[in-house]
Amino acid sequence: MNEIADLRMLPGIIRRQTRAILATAAVIFLSAVVVTFSLTPHYSAQALLLVDTSSKNLLDPDADAASGVTDNSRVEGEVRIIQSDAVLLDAVRGGGLVDDAEFQPDTHLGGRLLRWLGVRQNVAEDGPHMEGRVLDAFRQAVRVRREGLTYLIGVSVTSEDPAKAARLANLVTDVYMKKQVEAKVAGTIAARNSLQHRVTEARQLLSEYETKLEAFSTAHGSLAGASADAGAVLRMTGIANDDAGPRVAPDVVTQFYSLQQSAEIARNQYQTLLTRLQDFETQVSLQLADSRVVSPALLPIEPSYPKVPLILSVMALVALAAGIGAGLLREFVVGGFTADDQVNAVLGLPLASVVPHEQGSELERPHGRGLSDIIIASPLSVFSESIRRIRVSIEQTRTRALTFGDDRQQECMVLMVSSAQYGDGKSTLAASVARTYALAGKRTLLIDCDLRKPSIHKHVDREPTSAFIDLLRGEPDPGLANMVLTDQSTNLSVIIGARPAEFPTDDLLMGSTIRTLLGRARRHFDYIVIDTPPVESAVDALYLARLSDAVLFVVRWASTPQSAARRAVAALKENVRDGAAVVAILNGQDRRKLFGFLAR
Repeated sequence: MNEIADLRMLPGIIRRQTRAILATAAVIFLSAVVVTFSLTPHYSAQALLLVDTSSKNLLDPDADAASGVTDNSRVEGEVRIIQSDAVLLDAVRGGGLVDDAEFQPDTHLGGRLLRWLGVRQNVAEDGPHMEGRVLDAFRQAVRVRREGLTYLIGVSVTSEDPAKAARLANLVTDVYMKKQVEAKVAGTIAARNSLQHRVTEARQLLSEYETKLEAFSTAHGSLAGASADAGAVLRMTGIANDDAGPRVAPDVVTQFYSLQQSAEIARNQYQTLLTRLQDFETQVSLQLADSRVVSPALLPIEPSYPKVPLILSVMALVALAAGIGAGLLREFVVGGFTADDQVNAVLGLPLASVVPHEQGSELERPHGRGLSDIIIASPLSVFSESIRRIRVSIEQTRTRALTFGDDRQQECMVLMVSSAQYGDGKSTLAASVARTYALAGKRTLLIDCDLRKPSIHKHVDREPTSAFIDLLRGEPDPGLANMVLTDQSTNLSVIIGARPAEFPTDDLLMGSTIRTLLGRARRHFDYIVIDTPPVESAVDALYLARLSDAVLFVVRWASTPQSAARRAVAALKENVRDGAAVVAILNGQDRRKLFGFLAR
């Protein structure tokens, strides 16, 4: 039920705090507009690369490249390569960005902030240091990302100049592909150099075997010229008898044949390595990049930053939320009470009446002693009617608390009037309510129990007297008749206070004297109205709340802090006796806001 009640309160809160909400939202939104349109527009251009993971051997197009790297990791690796310092640094040098003011260190947020704060940056002017700082700035402008799980890689560059953005994006892709080719060429050259060493070794080995074979043949004259004729070797061993000739021992022939075969193997190895070396020599000049540009960066038309519609839309929502937050803050924390339903929403008290603001101070008016004189001078005024509404509310509260025919309906009723702080008008309303009862023919007693700052004597135009406070301090009882004064205008009975007390007064209200006094007064009066100090200023009101049948809590329109009012109401509720009602009065409201309440 509380959550539903809170939701139902929201439209009323928004209505009451419309000005605060709109003002806060307008300030935030207009600030966002100013900042957004003061930002320098930036443009992003993107080039699209396709990574081809197939083999690029032009000498053998059908050969598959053997690699343990998967296609997915290959593409991710290419993304990291494009983002590497080597590629970006070459782009910085190739694009002449060291001399470009846009990528100078102090043109970015950190440098601008330091320069605005007056902090001088000790930036060295040497080339490597400056290149490093420009590289950091350029890296922030470059964005490389893989397009989903495809083989496509997007390379975008953001710049204040759209043409520069497109040029730099294409430059980064060109540098990347150039380095890719250079890396493949370097790898091929390294492989060629390694193979060149093997070819040299194979040539030396072949030369050694041929020298040994030639020397062996010379040493055995019968083998001369047989190195290339296998049949002749066989005839010399006697295996082939078709031709008569010199005979050679079998072991000599075996050695000769072994040398011959070793030389042949060395020759074949040398030919294979020499062919492979020639292939590497050719590949050095035939290397292709594994990636290709499928879409070069074009001149961007619309700026990528700031996105004005998006920023303003988001800031409009933020401003509205901040405005509502400011309205709720003002409604429940820092603001005053500006509507009748707000009193009930914040304090949880029924509202007895809304008293209009009257020109002049509480006690200084051109024709009278205070605002309470309006009850007498203008009984049909809005002010007087609002005071009578308080009386009706009190009677309704009393009727609800008692059953029909209850004898206590004829008993005296003690009304306590208090507030959260001084200046809320509680004394004026206490005097006005008491005078209203007196003019209605009720026997009414008004007691000024605000011992810290008594003021009732000013409303009834009497000099202060110390009889009441002397009684509370233990002096002999002068009798109720000797303490009570009469307001000649309304026949109201009044017990007024003395000068402001300069000592703690709560001790005087804790004893039995005040209880005895009220008990005696109940036998002679129909209503007793007690004016007390504010709850936030002194604890006196809390002791008197225990002796009262109803508490009138006064809050001043747009003035009483809500936090103070909530604390005061909580304290009063903890101290009132069972069955005693606490009702609120909204005092000093603008007349233009009042007629809706009075028309209900």
